[in-house]
Order: sequence, then C-alpha cells, then structure tokens
Amino acid sequence: MTTAKGREELDAVAAKVIEGLDDTLRVMQRVAEEIACGKRPEEIDISGLPLYMARSKEDQSGQVRGVVYAMDYDDYLEMLDRVATESGLCLEELTELEVNLPQMEFGEDLVTGGFEDFKGICVERHNQCILQLMEAVFVLLQGRGLSVACIPDEDVLLYLPLR
Repeated sequence: MTTAKGREELDAVAAKVIEGLDDTLRVMQRVAEEIACGKRPEEIDISGLPLYMARSKEDQSGQVRGVVYAMDYDDYLEMLDRVATESGLCLEELTELEVNLPQMEFGEDLVTGGFEDFKGICVERHNQCILQLMEAVFVLLQGRGLSVACIPDEDVLLYLPLR
C-alpha cells in the first residue's frame, strides 16, 4: 500500500471513515463552543455520546480544557474494516499471522528439554495496511483540530481542545 495508487485508496477510505464520524465530531464541536461561551458542562446536551470534559491537573479551578470522545478500540477496528470492505479494500487478505512457539525449558538433570513450565503458543496478527489506514484517519482528524490517542485493546480517544 505504499504506492501512490494505494495511498489514494487509503485516503479515500479514511475520508469515508471521517464521514461516519461526522455526527460525533459535530456534537463535540458544539459542546466545545458552548463551554467556550461559558455554559456549564452539566447543562449541555451531549446526545447520549460518551463525552468527557478534560481538565488540567495543574489548574485548581477545574476549568474545562477540552472535550474527549472515547471509542472502544475493537469497535474502532471493526468500523475501519467495515468501511474498507465497503470501499473494496479487503484488510483481512492483508493480515499476516506470526506464530511463536514456547521456548524449551531445561532442568538440572535433563539431557533434553521439555515444554512443561511453559504451556501454549502465541499468535500475533500483523496488518501494515490497517496501521496505514489508522494513520490516514488520524491525519484527517488532526486537520480538523483534534488530537488522537490510540490505546490498543482499550480505547481510541479523540480530544478537541477549547479555543
């Protein structure tokens, strides 16, 4: 996906992902504007979204510094996969599996080793394309004034600072 055509495909899919997030981004923007105008966070309609108000630890006044939207990491990946598949880009085909077998354990009196102390194998999925797609989405979000934090296996956080 590092070719110019591949990059264009990723950018097109990223734009569609942003379109899917438009309602959420609009609510975040409205909430940020209302807080910046002096409205108390408790009085603002957040349309049922998991929005949080970011406050500075150093500032004892508790003043809101930004609006944070939290999305489950797995839900985010499913959304990326769904939009990519609808756009004709199959991310599953580009996934590589890496299997790590357990290391043999050698005891004091053993001439040969065994796997008694370490059970199981580790299978990791690697997909460079989805990482590039995530980066393309992050760049578009940053263009809209948001910061993005991605915590694998936990959350994807979108942060919109107040102006």
